[in-house]
Amino acid sequence: MMSCLILERPGKWRGIGIFAGLLLALAPSLALLFSLGHPTASSPAPVFTTVFINALSRSLAVALAVAIFSVAIGLPTGVMAGLYQFVLRRTLLALLALPLLVPSFITAIGLSMVRVALGLRPNGLFSGFTGTVLAFVTFGTPLVSFITLASVRGISRSQVDAARLAGGERHLAWCVARSVLPLAALTGVLAGVLTLSDPGPGQIFGHTGAASEILVSFASQYDFALAARQCLALAGVVFFAGLPVAAFLAPRLATGLLARDVTPAPLARVRWAEMCGPMLLSALLLGTVILPLAGFVQPLFRSVPAERALQEVGRTVGNTAFYGIVASLLATMLGVTLAICSGRDAKLRATLLVGLILLFALPPSLGALGWIQLAGASPAQLDPVFRGPLTVSLALALRFFPFATIFALRGLGTASPSWSSVAAIHGVSLWTFGRKVLAPWLRPAILTSALLILLLATADVSSVLLLHPPGKSSLPLAIFTVMANAPESLVGALCVAYVGGAALLLGAGLLASRSFRRKP
Repeated sequence: MMSCLILERPGKWRGIGIFAGLLLALAPSLALLFSLGHPTASSPAPVFTTVFINALSRSLAVALAVAIFSVAIGLPTGVMAGLYQFVLRRTLLALLALPLLVPSFITAIGLSMVRVALGLRPNGLFSGFTGTVLAFVTFGTPLVSFITLASVRGISRSQVDAARLAGGERHLAWCVARSVLPLAALTGVLAGVLTLSDPGPGQIFGHTGAASEILVSFASQYDFALAARQCLALAGVVFFAGLPVAAFLAPRLATGLLARDVTPAPLARVRWAEMCGPMLLSALLLGTVILPLAGFVQPLFRSVPAERALQEVGRTVGNTAFYGIVASLLATMLGVTLAICSGRDAKLRATLLVGLILLFALPPSLGALGWIQLAGASPAQLDPVFRGPLTVSLALALRFFPFATIFALRGLGTASPSWSSVAAIHGVSLWTFGRKVLAPWLRPAILTSALLILLLATADVSSVLLLHPPGKSSLPLAIFTVMANAPESLVGALCVAYVGGAALLLGAGLLASRSFRRKP
């Protein structure tokens, strides 16, 4: 019988597990890089040209701005929603999750159509650098807000009461914000890194970055070797930029609690929060949901092609659900496993966080092309893995599992180190300890991360575009495919149907999660 003390003791298995997990996530990209790393041309095209350097600098500026604004807005929002009760709190939070469902190119096109409808200047707020940043902030801010909210709800009741007695509500808010700042900052960094691999908003607003140059390399010039080297260059820049951030945040990501500190703090009612809470969430809802989608609603006032839209939805809704659900399950399992491997060791956590940032820096198209490379070299017996719908889910899981890892790191870090010692003294096996102690403790974090990954996976377009089998496209991909040639009314109807269906799915998931948490 394996002792549960293994969870708190150092061992070689931890480093081996982290290395194996990161290697598994990088395997498709490495397969492509190895196959294209030796071009046949005698003088391969240089990577750091003036055009690529300028594009890379623009991408880094956008990523930095998105990270700063997402944390600056999302941190206080998550802290307020996690500590205080106010009118329409649950409804506003549920609506604020809608930007996580919408692909970035849809948000960017919606903002550009709003600019045209309002008659704003082409080089104004909704264009260029500011337009690109706004399109990405509509995703980054809710992401930071919800992860901050989940982190705040993990703080014990005794800690909240002690901070409130020490200095009142202002002191409590300051202490809680300082406690969850590492996780919020790390999430903001990941949101910024995600922008480096997304060419959509930059192309729409005329502010192309490194991802656009990589897309041109393999989609227009058909130079896969150059695209692979550009991806390596981008990953290298992110590595050196993310290393000090991860090293600084890893030791502060979570601290162990006493064994008795397991009761979450109830939501308090204070007058200023009851006034400011609805105003803050309503303003965020206006900027992140209503404004980007307003451009698609306008064409529906002229005509509503409901029949054609329902046909597209019926054709793709099953595939969209399959890709998202399977990706969420696989990503959650991998994330929890890597978090357990890192344990409480600061160096292992820093290594893991740097690896997660590097994975986010790689464009999803690079991994998708790697899956295609593996499919071409694999035997026919492996077609269900490399050439079917499962391939899409695997690619999405390997892209979004860092979110599950971050949630699991926070959950395991806030568990008491004494729990495993007490269990070992009483002869409790590792399996029983994990099933009856760790699983209930991690349940909120796991459910939240699984739902978040489900939403992110269903909104993905890049991986599905390259990997989906014939006739197995998702709804976002269908919108992306018909957007250039279809009437505006059809595009608007599909977008409204997508957001409405995602909202229903989100509501059902939240209700199921809440009822599951209430079970003893």
